[in-house]
Amino acid sequence: MRLLFIRHGDPDYVQDTLTERGVQEARALSGLIGQLDVGDCYVSPLGRAAKTARLALEGTGIVPVEQEWLQEFMTDYDVNGSSLLQRIFPGLERMGETTEFNMDTYRSLGTLVNPDLRRRFSPDENGVLPEYAPHVAWDMMPEYYTSHPELSDPRDWRTSYIATHGGNMPASSVSTFLACYDYVMEAFDAFLAKYGYHRQEGGLYRTEHGTEKTVTFFCHFGITAVLLSRLWNTSPFLLLQSLCMAPTSVTEVVTEERAEGRAYFRALRIGDTSHLTMAGLKPSFAARFCETYDNMDQRH
Repeated sequence: MRLLFIRHGDPDYVQDTLTERGVQEARALSGLIGQLDVGDCYVSPLGRAAKTARLALEGTGIVPVEQEWLQEFMTDYDVNGSSLLQRIFPGLERMGETTEFNMDTYRSLGTLVNPDLRRRFSPDENGVLPEYAPHVAWDMMPEYYTSHPELSDPRDWRTSYIATHGGNMPASSVSTFLACYDYVMEAFDAFLAKYGYHRQEGGLYRTEHGTEKTVTFFCHFGITAVLLSRLWNTSPFLLLQSLCMAPTSVTEVVTEERAEGRAYFRALRIGDTSHLTMAGLKPSFAARFCETYDNMDQRH
């Protein structure tokens, strides 16, 4: 079995769509679709992924199937009132000033957002918003990640402070990073089982009839990292903190069935942007931070 994870194009997060640059990237990706042999296609319900899929698949006749669990891994932390979380997460955005975070757009996502989180980031009875906007899990200071080895441990990450806080998924009971992770992995395992790959204790996948079918996901960086952590039985924080996949990049993973009926997934490429190079486009800086601190033209 072959899995392709394609990140959306350069994003306009406020409107949940693509920038003009993102449109160019998606059109460049379309030139690669025939060579990729994308097979069965699935897409996140969020606008930036849907538009990327639409542009990339234009003219193929392929209509991707929406999967709710492919939305960006929604693990927003409410840092208001927590000095610890405010130290862990850098670049906090104030609710009334941020340009990347738009509460009206956020609330309009409806069932994609935990109802309690929507309530906590709505104006109070006096019309006052909380001081800080929600903050995503994978943007933590390296000083915190590297000084907490439990975050990179295949098992101990599940009891870490970060894993047991945060959270944001459709079911109101899903209120921590760990609960969000388990929620998504249950859906992912059920998805793979439909293709004949059943997860076993220990992390291998049992299959009675292996397949060379390709499945393509048009989605996001965060969800790709956590899905890969499931396939590789490692901490999601290890991948969230260590990988960077540029917009419209392609990540390819295939099964290896060295013993009959037992499969493991291995990566052939991660974050490939060769289609952009061939189109004369430089990969977007989205998802990266400044290469050197004194470069003020790059995100800090």
